[in-house]
Amino acid sequence: MKNIIYITAIALGLSLTSCEDFLDLRPAGSENSGNYFNTAENGIFAINGIYDILQLDEGRGPDGQWMDHHQDFFFGDLLSDDSEKGSNAGDYPSLREMIGGYATSSLAESVNFWIHGFWGVSRANYALEGLPTVSWDSGLRDRLIGEALFLRAFNYWYLVRIFGGVPLFTESVQPSQFGNVKRASVNECYAQMAKDLKEAIRLLPERSGYDIADAGRATKGAAKALLARIYMYQIGTDIESTVKWDEVYNLTSEVINSGEYKLLDNYAMLFETENKNTVESVFEIQFAEGSSEEAPGSVGTNFYNFQGNRKDDSGWGFNNPSIDLVNSFEPGDPRLSNTIYGETYNGGVLYGEKKKYDRNEQCSDWLNRKAALPAKPALAKACDRNRIIIRYADVLLMNAEAAYYTGKSAEAIARVNQVRERARNSTFCKGYVEGKKDYSGVPTGGNSLLADIKNLSGEALLEAIWKERRVELAMEQLRFFDLVRTGRFIKNMSVEKDTKRMTGGEYESLYRYENIGAMLESKCFDGPNGHKVYVYPIPQTEVQAWGLQQNKGY
Repeated sequence: MKNIIYITAIALGLSLTSCEDFLDLRPAGSENSGNYFNTAENGIFAINGIYDILQLDEGRGPDGQWMDHHQDFFFGDLLSDDSEKGSNAGDYPSLREMIGGYATSSLAESVNFWIHGFWGVSRANYALEGLPTVSWDSGLRDRLIGEALFLRAFNYWYLVRIFGGVPLFTESVQPSQFGNVKRASVNECYAQMAKDLKEAIRLLPERSGYDIADAGRATKGAAKALLARIYMYQIGTDIESTVKWDEVYNLTSEVINSGEYKLLDNYAMLFETENKNTVESVFEIQFAEGSSEEAPGSVGTNFYNFQGNRKDDSGWGFNNPSIDLVNSFEPGDPRLSNTIYGETYNGGVLYGEKKKYDRNEQCSDWLNRKAALPAKPALAKACDRNRIIIRYADVLLMNAEAAYYTGKSAEAIARVNQVRERARNSTFCKGYVEGKKDYSGVPTGGNSLLADIKNLSGEALLEAIWKERRVELAMEQLRFFDLVRTGRFIKNMSVEKDTKRMTGGEYESLYRYENIGAMLESKCFDGPNGHKVYVYPIPQTEVQAWGLQQNKGY
């Protein structure tokens, strides 16, 4: 957090290269902080600078400090029963430390996540200080304020789900504050996020209110969906929370009834580079081709390179789907083909070609198909494929769960069946058939495939909703949060990564995390209903410089 003091002059001295559409962030020239917001163009640049932080996988940030890897799958997938570390046994040992619950306060990834989140907060605060008093177009001004509020909430959500309560800043940090700002409670952080998003909802247009060139900007629907997601997590993790499931139900119902989004007809098309900002995308981080692999010049992402196949030189082999995840799919479900690929699945075919694999460079038999690319980019660490953060299927399933908790079982069943119907009528992944690179692979089974759920109630219905979330959203960095907020995290991790690995069989070759349940629980804070909420350590440098209370167990 020491770093955020020095980055309040967000767009004044940046040397980021430009890219496409609203990601263009040009240096502001001779303007200074006193007159920077005098033009609408600079107001837009300031907001673009906040989005720019979302792109930043690694590299030098605005203060010149190097920030290493901090991928969302480090916690969203790896800290769950959906995924194995990946790569070879000795590669990236700190990931194994995080998974097993024996990381320490010197964990480098904590520093990277911490700095990244607070850079985003700082840029948002700078914009929110400068925009309210401008004299140019009030409609554009209000929209930009709404975007800044959405992005500040997004960055605080990013920080709180990793660290728990963090210091709250709603204005640029002054040097006099250094060392004098303490951690806010989890509840206080959630309250600020909700305040920001409610105001963003009021100010932002719907998706249809933007020009095509502005695809990817925060919308009214994105703000409602993000607030619903945050509320769901808060209900299960904040012991002081007064949020009710009705609020999740109402927010997601408004997104559904807006008519702005729908399920893409073919599930398989969601995960291809050419299909950016589809009708199913509620919020999506934009990437483009650039001339550099490293920030600040990079406008691409290393997310896909991190997870590609080492044997064919398409990546580093991390984040491998787990046995438990693969076994959770119903027979014939075409979504499995979009989730895994590997030597033991479909003859090892990827994009119509049989590939070579090295099991010694993987931690399970499979690689993540949702992170696969048809060809290695010219700049491997700067892929131009977008990342979908919130999609409409998730909104439907959030609504289903909220409907269940508010006594609307019939609605909950209908939402789940809506998702299953789309999956049932989808193809296998692109290039599933050897020799073809299209969507010609079609499952058989008709309506008996992924049949509608019927006559379910009580715990059976809730389990069906949770299962549908797992297979529909597999390897999309949501499983960890679903396990934690529903109180299943410690048990599932203990069974999948410890107990089952003592039995041999298909688990024989997998790394066993002995006593993982107790190790993880020792680094959790208490949520409601006995839920245990696992968090990373606060970087030790920040603990010392600011006098912050370290998280339990570190």
